[in-house]
Amino acid sequence: MSEKVQDKVNEAKEKKLAKRKKDDKKNLVIMLIVTIACGVLGYFAGMIIDKLQEAGYGLPEFTEEVIGKLSLIMPVVFFILNAILAIVAIACIRKSKKEFKLWDGEDEDVAEKMENRVAFPLYMSSLVLIINMFLFSVCANLDINSKLSDKWEDILGIVLLSVFILSYVVVVIVQKKVIDFTKDMNPEKEGSIFDAKFVKKWENSCDEAQKLHIYKAGYASYKVTSNVCMVLWIVCLIADLFGNVGLLPMTMVFVIWISSTIGYIVGGVKAEKEKNTIE
Repeated sequence: MSEKVQDKVNEAKEKKLAKRKKDDKKNLVIMLIVTIACGVLGYFAGMIIDKLQEAGYGLPEFTEEVIGKLSLIMPVVFFILNAILAIVAIACIRKSKKEFKLWDGEDEDVAEKMENRVAFPLYMSSLVLIINMFLFSVCANLDINSKLSDKWEDILGIVLLSVFILSYVVVVIVQKKVIDFTKDMNPEKEGSIFDAKFVKKWENSCDEAQKLHIYKAGYASYKVTSNVCMVLWIVCLIADLFGNVGLLPMTMVFVIWISSTIGYIVGGVKAEKEKNTIE
């Protein structure tokens, strides 16, 4: 390597190092500003909670009142949410099936359009399943803390349980219809939604591009989970300090956070071992 080339290489390294130091200083300033801002917000939040407690209106009372009001409309929301899911799924799948019958099997744009359309109710069903669990918990809380007679409490409990089971059935049917349609479009896809090893079989039947998409989505999910857990930890800490909610909420956040992190680490180690084995 000539002296001029070496000088250019060294100059490029120095510029890169200078840029890195500049970015580090910038990020440090931003982090300090955010930390100070969070501290100020936490201070004022504590003052507000103290004032509410002095007025006899603490965090537990506030939470109970809010949940109590929301619980009154939860059964209706329960029904409407799952009805919307069923309607959207039926519309998307029917339209895609009509296009599939007319598809020549070669136009990739049409295939991608159909797959994206049926993917929407699949994503929606995953969200609805989680929301259903939350709504059921809120409705169960209403049933337990209601002032109804024992007879009406039993009836309400049976209705809520029936609606919850029905909503779960709706979600499973939607997911099965979407998976079946996807398998019709892509015969190489394997796995039944009722199989305990469905996820593994489905992943193994995907090509490299699809697997890369899955891995990117998984990593994005891990990052979101970590950020959400950080926020929830702060919220639980403040709630425990000023609202005396106990350690259970914080423990639940810890379990989710540590499980997600361990799962990511183990998955990374396995992927690295598989890579070394292939090489």
